[in-house]
Amino acid sequence: MRFGFGWTLVVMLLILRPVSGLAQQAFACPANLKLMQQPQAPPGWVGLAVSSEHVFKTAAVYNGEPGKAEYELKPDNESGLGRKLVLSWRLKDYRDMNLFVRCYYRDSSATVTASLPSRLTSCSVFLEMNAKNEIVGRSRMTCQ
Repeated sequence: MRFGFGWTLVVMLLILRPVSGLAQQAFACPANLKLMQQPQAPPGWVGLAVSSEHVFKTAAVYNGEPGKAEYELKPDNESGLGRKLVLSWRLKDYRDMNLFVRCYYRDSSATVTASLPSRLTSCSVFLEMNAKNEIVGRSRMTCQ
């Protein structure tokens, strides 16, 4: 099924862990992102909302303020074996400014961001790459 040109992103829903449990749990981008799209139908037409779910693809670490003065941090280490690639950041080296992560999802331009709690000292993203250097397979992220 194809959707018309007038679609816009209206609502992003995340299933978040309870705030009280965050201190004991590892920090990571949500594994899935649910989106709700609502078409802006022209007069005389009715648009029906459609929802979709997208799996985590990759993440990037930034310092500054999301959507304002923000600067993407190059990973401190990139390592891999075969088609596996690991990107790692040493967060303690950048704690003079606010740090946040931006999470990207497959088949979507929607992203989510969250501040990285000061207790965290490192983050890593684990990716599977194909021969064309494209992200394939199941990605995951962990911060400690």
